[in-house]
Amino acid sequence: MEKNVTPNMQRPSFFKTFLYVFFVFMVLNILFGKKKEDLKTINPISLTKKVEVKRNLVPFETKLLKGNFNTVGLRIDDIILKKYKKSLAENSKNVELLKYVKDEKDDAEKSSYVEFGLLPAQEGENLFPTNTTEWKVVSKTDSKIVLEWTNSRKIKFIRELSFDDDYMLTVTDKVQNNSNIDVEFYPYARVVKSNDEYAPISSSHTGFVGYLNNSLEEYRYNKISGSKLYEFNSKDGWLGFGSDYFMSVLVPDENNQNFTARVLEIGDASVPKTSSVRYKQYQADYVRDVVKVAPKKTESVVARAYLGAKESDIISKYEKEYSIPKFDLVIDYGYFYILSKPFTKILKLFYDFTGNFGVAIILFTILIRALLFPIAQKSFKSMEKMKKMQPEMKRIQTMYAGNKQMMNMQLAMLYKKHGINPLSGCLPMLVQVPVFFALYKSLVISIEMRQAPFILWIKDLSAPDPTSVFNLFGLLPFTPYSWLPHLGVLPILMGVTMYIQQKMQPMVSTDATQAKMMKFLPLIFVVMFGGLPSGLVLYWTVNNVLSIIQQKFIK
Repeated sequence: MEKNVTPNMQRPSFFKTFLYVFFVFMVLNILFGKKKEDLKTINPISLTKKVEVKRNLVPFETKLLKGNFNTVGLRIDDIILKKYKKSLAENSKNVELLKYVKDEKDDAEKSSYVEFGLLPAQEGENLFPTNTTEWKVVSKTDSKIVLEWTNSRKIKFIRELSFDDDYMLTVTDKVQNNSNIDVEFYPYARVVKSNDEYAPISSSHTGFVGYLNNSLEEYRYNKISGSKLYEFNSKDGWLGFGSDYFMSVLVPDENNQNFTARVLEIGDASVPKTSSVRYKQYQADYVRDVVKVAPKKTESVVARAYLGAKESDIISKYEKEYSIPKFDLVIDYGYFYILSKPFTKILKLFYDFTGNFGVAIILFTILIRALLFPIAQKSFKSMEKMKKMQPEMKRIQTMYAGNKQMMNMQLAMLYKKHGINPLSGCLPMLVQVPVFFALYKSLVISIEMRQAPFILWIKDLSAPDPTSVFNLFGLLPFTPYSWLPHLGVLPILMGVTMYIQQKMQPMVSTDATQAKMMKFLPLIFVVMFGGLPSGLVLYWTVNNVLSIIQQKFIK
């Protein structure tokens, strides 16, 4: 019996069917689809350049923060950190985390601020407060400010700004719907930071940082510049801007509510070409899912912002208290996170015991040397054997000077006979590499190390040694040129200890040129370490001294 086969021309085309379904889907989406992304967009509005925004300031002061907020729009654009100065100079001002700029045309930077608000979900009459709304102060204490505003439909908005003893700002918005209509809105928050587009790259991440959709997101300012826009969807997390030591980070409510986040550059925020610096403004914001308030009902939404220094203990406390996921990642511990974080804690523990971070670094170095003692001991014993074999090695090198292959074979046999590993001397150095980089991160990102003195001329262990050989360590009254290598007292001491250590070790290489180059290694390290944090140079110097003592002990 013949099968009933459909002719090819009658068979349905998969490609045509796909196009048809896609076309119908697009038409239905245009006609009936909810334009959620349009509703959840915060316009990246640049600050007014010619018209001064009305300001009605209310001061506040806590244990660590001091500043003002504007009751017009409730934008917080003035916060200084009471614990931290900009520099070590006697007349140095406190660090300004957020700053208001009155006249952008003549000033060298843009305002930095945080803002919380409610976006209307319905089109038409705007029933919600805006950045020009004048709020009424209902009550005020040192740590808590309550304000309210009522619109034309008798819908009352109550905002409570609450600061704790550290750096967390909690904003609670209550919407009392006294009307006879449903009210829908999208809670949002944004943080805006200004940044010098020609500023040198920092030693740790500077720019946007966030933990969104279970992933750490980091973008330096130059990656955000222009028309680039990065968007994220998440249920929990945090986002904002950070530098080496300070941050302004938004923390949506921890109740696992969906929100859309993004980061972008807002407008042309450069100052006039006559200025020596050129700043740009960047914005990080989020918009949460819609909130509906029925007639005669009240709904509340909570948002938070961390505005302050990157103090690891405080950050860890908030991570537990508010269930903020991976909040410790706001500190850039780098690739050696598994070492950098415990190193920071150990250094702080030693500091609490001694009261001096320089002494804490010395104790830390002794601890590391104690942990690595067996490896170093084995290495030094092997090198001591090699030193005793130097006459025999020179004899072989002289005998087979014209036949390198035979020379290497004879040396290998000599090493095997006496149980010597010529590479064992490199093992302690290889082990020290991750320790070195992890400690470097601990020193440059730990706010506790910032401007921490040691002794005498070392006033800041997170900065390079301030002295220079080119002005005889300050005896000559001039500042050396910036293009000269930074050769201070501490790096030179490190070079001297490295030279002594090198002299105590046998020369492994059979290449005369390579041997000569190795002699310059201490000088190369002095130049390399000259611009690094003094705390790191101190660690390496003490490590060299302990190595010298250990080698002397073996003898």
